[in-house]
Amino acid sequence: CSTRRTPHAPAPPRRMAASSRFDPIIPLTGDDWEHVYEPAEDSFLFMDALGKDLAALRDLDPSLVVELGCGSGVISAYLAKQLPGPSYLALDINPHALQASQRTFEANQVSVELIQTDLLKGLSRLKNKVDIMLFNPPYVPTPKEELTSSYISMSWAGGDKGREVTDRLLEHVDEYLTEQGRLYMVALDSNDPNEIAKWMHTKGLKTRVVMKRQAGIERLMILCVQRVL
Repeated sequence: CSTRRTPHAPAPPRRMAASSRFDPIIPLTGDDWEHVYEPAEDSFLFMDALGKDLAALRDLDPSLVVELGCGSGVISAYLAKQLPGPSYLALDINPHALQASQRTFEANQVSVELIQTDLLKGLSRLKNKVDIMLFNPPYVPTPKEELTSSYISMSWAGGDKGREVTDRLLEHVDEYLTEQGRLYMVALDSNDPNEIAKWMHTKGLKTRVVMKRQAGIERLMILCVQRVL
């Protein structure tokens, strides 16, 4: 069982009191959460991890930041406020998520282009151009049929080992990153991050844990995948 909230689990705290990070304005309501993943402990850990790496990200002088599965838009909104300058692109297959993200971006006064697509489908123009890729995937291990049962289930249902959507991205991630590019993504122990790291090594990529946090019975972590230079 994962701490990622499903329709049958109570909502986690919206803020983590120990954090000193900037939290984006979230101008969304209960009606939105019927169709869009509500920011939870994984979202806040993601922002904390990006904050930890912020100086290194500035040193990259990135040109393009791409978020896959942007949901409510809070991750891109956070980074766009902390790291102005690059072009930002947010992708989601869920039209409700794109509408919610647009409102979040407007509330936080950041400019982010939105595209409805499944992962990077139809975006071959981005190959070798992404400096920072962000992904909070559906990582909860579930039966395969839950992967596409509804837009909200698609935000958390990860299929076998919680990896079916993640692995579709990882198969091609090296094709999209620049030489200095990085992928930041959420994972659980049950997603077998050690296996992910070994797989990425075969593609000339190294994997490190940026930050981890216990959340109920599961341990959430943010992985950074980048080229071995």
